[in-house]
Amino acid sequence: MTTAILELTSTSTATVTQAYAYAFDPTPEQVNLLRSHIGGSRFAYNALLGLVKTNWDENRVRKDAGEEVPKEEYLGTGHFDLLYLWAKHRDELAPWWGENGSSTYNDATQRLSRALTNWKKGTAKFPTFKKRQPGGSVRFTNTAVRLTDSHHVRVSRVGELKTYESTRKLYRHLERGSGRIVAATITERKGAWTIAFSVQVQRVVPATRPPERIIGIDVGLSTLYTGATPDGNHVLDVKNPHHLVTAEKRLAHAQRVASRRQGPRKGVAPSNRWKLAHVRVQKVHAGVANSCRNLIHETTTLLAKNYDLIVVEDLNVKVMMKNHSLAKHIADASWGEFTRQLEYKTKWYGSSLVKAGRFYPSSKTCSQCQTVKAKLSLELRTYHCEACGLTLDRDLNAAVNLARQGLAGTNSVTGRGGEVRPSQQTLAGEAHPDEASTETPPEVGA
Repeated sequence: MTTAILELTSTSTATVTQAYAYAFDPTPEQVNLLRSHIGGSRFAYNALLGLVKTNWDENRVRKDAGEEVPKEEYLGTGHFDLLYLWAKHRDELAPWWGENGSSTYNDATQRLSRALTNWKKGTAKFPTFKKRQPGGSVRFTNTAVRLTDSHHVRVSRVGELKTYESTRKLYRHLERGSGRIVAATITERKGAWTIAFSVQVQRVVPATRPPERIIGIDVGLSTLYTGATPDGNHVLDVKNPHHLVTAEKRLAHAQRVASRRQGPRKGVAPSNRWKLAHVRVQKVHAGVANSCRNLIHETTTLLAKNYDLIVVEDLNVKVMMKNHSLAKHIADASWGEFTRQLEYKTKWYGSSLVKAGRFYPSSKTCSQCQTVKAKLSLELRTYHCEACGLTLDRDLNAAVNLARQGLAGTNSVTGRGGEVRPSQQTLAGEAHPDEASTETPPEVGA
C-alpha cells in the first residue's frame, strides 16, 4: 500500500514522500518488546497530557481569583517543550522508561503536540487520555530502524523482524541512494502486525498528458464503478463484491463464540480462550478491509495509467452516511478512499483528475438532450427521458454526463475541488443522502 505527497523539484523529477507497508511475523519475545514500546508511548502521552491539564487548570483558578498569571507560567505544547517536560519528570513518573528506545517518547510528544495544535486551530476537540486496549502503534525515527536485506527489518531494542513479503522495491531504492527512510510506524491491529516506512524517494513524474482519453466515473452500490467516455461508450463496469456483507456470517459466528468466553471487564482479566476467539474476529475484519483496499488499488491504477482525464463526483460521503439504511453499504464501498487514491496516482502517471460540482445533477440530466428531471426516485434504475425518448441504465447515463464535464469549454462546475457555493453551504450541511446525484435502491446489499 502506498501514498504520496509530491514536492516538485524540476519538470520531470520529484521528491516523493511515499509509504511502503509490509506485514511481518514477530517472535513471542519481540511481541512483548513491541507492546512495551506501544504501552510506553501511550503512558508518556497520558502523563504529559495530565501535566499540561493540571497546569492550565491551576492557572485558570488563579486567573478567576483576579490574579495576573504571566504567559511564561503556562506549559508549552510544542514538540520540544513536551520533550523537555518529559525529560524533567520521567524518573518520577516512569522509572522503567529506559527499557524502551527514545523514539517511543519522541512519538508520544509528537502526537500530543499535534493534537493540541489541532485543538487550538479549532479542527479537533481537546485531546483525551488514551485507554489501554489491544493493539496500537508506535513510530520509530530513521536512526532506529533499517533494512538488513529484502526480507528482514532491524528495529532498535527489538531485533530483526521477518516480513511476509519481499521488500526488494524499497531495498533497491536504499541501495542506489534514490530513497531515504524518514520513519517507520509499527502497528498491531486486528491480530496482525505491520510496519509502514515513510520514505523520501526520487521519482520521475511524467508531464501531464493532453486530455485525449476522457472517462467519467459514477460510483454506486449495486455497480461499484461505472465508466463511460464522452461519446457514450460503456468502458468500465465493476460489480460491487460486498466484502462486508459476504463476511457477515463468518463475522457473526466468530463474535458469538467470543461472547461466550470470559472477556475483559473491570477487575477481571480476559481468559486465554477469549483472546483466541477475539483474534479470529479481528482477522475477519482485517480480511474485509484488505479485500476492499486491494480492489480500489487495482481500479485506480488501471484508470490513472490508461486515461488522460478522469472525472468523478464530489460526494459528501459524511452526510450520506447519515442514511442508516445505507450507511453500512456506503462504508463498505469506500468512495472517499477511491477518490483519495486517484488524486495521487493521477500525478504519478501524468493523468488529471477533475471533480464535478457537488450540486451537478449527473443522474437527473439526460445525456442526449440535456433535459434535467425535477425528481428521480431511488427505485428507478433505468433512465427514461420524456423529452427525447432516451432509455439507458441510470449509472451509465450519469457516467456519460460526468465524462462530458471534462471536455474543453464545459461549464464552470468542472474543476478541482468542486467548491460549494456560499449560498448553498447551509443546504449542503442539511442535505439528505437521497438527494445526492448518485442514488441506489435501499435493498442493495440486503
